[in-house]
Amino acid sequence: MSPAHGYHFAPRALRRWRDERLTLTPRMEGGWQARFHFEGSTCGNVPFVLHYDIEVDAAGLIVGLHAAAAPGDEGHQSMCRHREDAASLREELATQGPLRGRPLADALAWKPATSPAGCVCTAPARAHKWLAALQTLHFALSEPKAPAASAPPHVPDTAGQNSPVQTHANPAAGASAVSPSAVTAAVARAPAPHCVPLSSSAPLS
Repeated sequence: MSPAHGYHFAPRALRRWRDERLTLTPRMEGGWQARFHFEGSTCGNVPFVLHYDIEVDAAGLIVGLHAAAAPGDEGHQSMCRHREDAASLREELATQGPLRGRPLADALAWKPATSPAGCVCTAPARAHKWLAALQTLHFALSEPKAPAASAPPHVPDTAGQNSPVQTHANPAAGASAVSPSAVTAAVARAPAPHCVPLSSSAPLS
């Protein structure tokens, strides 16, 4: 099925998050390590950054989930929940990632109660951020970013010169693209289409 369907978020938002907020690294044993960069804000408009780390094996199963404040970030300490119980919030972010041990494709069928709040003080707000991270990863593996176009052939403008025509291909052009693998096929399986437009108030937009 087309990766433009089946997601909770609008395809345009997923495409932007894939290009701007997701980092993919191949695992030596097959599969991918992914990091989703979330930029949030507290109810007092204090910005902060969280990192959502996801590991998917060669069969497309989610084998690792972890979320935490980005190194050096201090803004997250201004969240109401952090001020009330910092240790508990850190533990929940680190250990309560959803769908562990299940196929990444299940992220399309997962429908938790969510809140688009800019913070992660409540369970629905935390579920919303995990849903964004997981579905962005699924989208990235199903619809890789297109490589940059190569430069056009250079044709000498000197009449009578027998210099060969050369194509100046950029060797790094495809560095951000996701190469085909068994994971791509595994995550492509998804439930019936269900696309909900991204709310304009969502902090992820």
